[in-house]
Amino acid sequence: MAKNKIKFNTDQRPFSMTYHDSIDSNILESIYQLALFIALKRFSGENNKCFPSLKKLAKVSRMSQRKVQETLKELEEKHIISIENRLRTDGGDTSNLYTLHDYKELWNPNNSKEVTTVINEIEEQQMIKALTAKGYYISKEKGLVSDSSQTTDTRPQKKYDIYNKQDTTSQIKSQDLERYTLDQIHELFDYDIMVLDYPLQQNDIDSVMSILYTAMNTTKSTIRIAGEDKPAMAVIGKLMKLHKESIMYAIKQFSEQTGRIKNPTAYMLTILYNAPEQFNLDIQNRVSHDMGLR
Repeated sequence: MAKNKIKFNTDQRPFSMTYHDSIDSNILESIYQLALFIALKRFSGENNKCFPSLKKLAKVSRMSQRKVQETLKELEEKHIISIENRLRTDGGDTSNLYTLHDYKELWNPNNSKEVTTVINEIEEQQMIKALTAKGYYISKEKGLVSDSSQTTDTRPQKKYDIYNKQDTTSQIKSQDLERYTLDQIHELFDYDIMVLDYPLQQNDIDSVMSILYTAMNTTKSTIRIAGEDKPAMAVIGKLMKLHKESIMYAIKQFSEQTGRIKNPTAYMLTILYNAPEQFNLDIQNRVSHDMGLR
């Protein structure tokens, strides 16, 4: 007797995950904020980043594009999301890059801290984790951040000392003058491999190494990225996540810019800061396009 073949029906299809705590939280005050947050989750991946157009957000959230723009601004003011403007290679505007700050600590109803405080603490922990994973020790203490370009601030601020596990005692003592040597930066970003792979672009690679050296050794408390002053250590932590592919991607983006750039160094630093996400999103976009998903 032949065995009967049993076919199992499945209702599995594409889905997105939205946590109950964000839906239940009072932080999302209106139905519009909740609907748009869920719509953004619909497009975001594990890194909580996405770049849907206003038209797509309006369609998914059942809102007008004008209402979407208003609600996006509300979510940004609440610091639930961050919005970064993106440019095409020809310099024209394209859809924004949205980062969702979807942390369980943020939605905790027993949390009495300000949203910005919670986000800063979490991102600080992530930055420290990334640095230690790279082989660096970090000591944190209360102190004053010296910045001659700004007025004196007597409020205690966080100060970090970062040094490689293989640093000598003398190198650690000279920490205040040079947080990272150029040799360390070359090693961190696989400089020798990049030069071997792209010998004709060595001058461009050297320029990027110089920009990274200056940024990662800054004594200022903030670094300007895309016209916005961001905490220096947060920027440094993100720059340390760069790899040779994203650096070469940033160089390519810079070289394809046809418009006049007033401050090339600042512009390249902004490209480098956004390069890891842009590089990954570009790959995702190409894969989706090739698979006919867009």
